Amino acid sequence: MSTKKSKNNKGFTLIETIIALALGLLATTMILYIFTVGLSHIRTIKNTENLHSNTMFFLNTLTYWVKQGKVFTVSPAHDTLTITLPNNTTTTIATSTFNTADVEVTALTFTPMSKSVQINFTMRAKNSSETISATTTIAQRAVQ
Repeated sequence: MSTKKSKNNKGFTLIETIIALALGLLATTMILYIFTVGLSHIRTIKNTENLHSNTMFFLNTLTYWVKQGKVFTVSPAHDTLTITLPNNTTTTIATSTFNTADVEVTALTFTPMSKSVQINFTMRAKNSSETISATTTIAQRAVQ
């Protein structure tokens, strides 16, 4: 009587299992890396967007007050602008006026000109190294 040995060809060998695990680990590592880099870029974009938004608010506010003013007084250090409004009330703008939890004005200088004010400023995001520096000149509104 002859017995035939049947060979079991089902399943994975140890080498095949190790290769499959290594490829799975490599794919998982790449996916996690891409996800982490993506989150970092999203965070940077949000910080830049926040800084830009605060800068636009800063410029719009300064434009509004300068356009409303009839007399400008700049401190000797050129770091504070006092605006006298038509109803003879005053408002003062200094570096700390626009500091928030997210951004701070690190440099602000005012240069008075005839019927206008030149403004130089640097704004920095507190939670990153992003900065914006700008120079602008805002003219008074024409008196009617």
